[in-house]
Amino acid sequence: MPLYNTFQSYVFNLHTANSSEAKRLWRQKIKEEWGWECAYCGSAHKLTIDHIVPRAKGGVDFTKNLLCACYKCNQDKAYSPMEDWYFSQEFFNVDRYERIKKWMEIEESVNLYRYGSRLNKVS
Repeated sequence: MPLYNTFQSYVFNLHTANSSEAKRLWRQKIKEEWGWECAYCGSAHKLTIDHIVPRAKGGVDFTKNLLCACYKCNQDKAYSPMEDWYFSQEFFNVDRYERIKKWMEIEESVNLYRYGSRLNKVS
């Protein structure tokens, strides 16, 4: 099953019939993509989902704004900008930082419509 951009996509693509199950699948897929370890420190203890840009500061519930983080890092980061907080941590790792930045990159849009317009073109 692919990792979709939002939990609603799991309902739309018929992987589940309700939104709570869709959220559970979506969060599980995000953790899988991070190898079941914290994106910041690498811990595998008490994993949560962290908003890179916090919702309180305009962040959205979109896959590219969410990553797997341990409870300690998630709570410690709180509403801080990711770079400010992460650069000041003793466990800062350049490779992990680059992976987070790559994760945040916006992918090219995909045309979801197979067919052209259904309007009758009378000439």
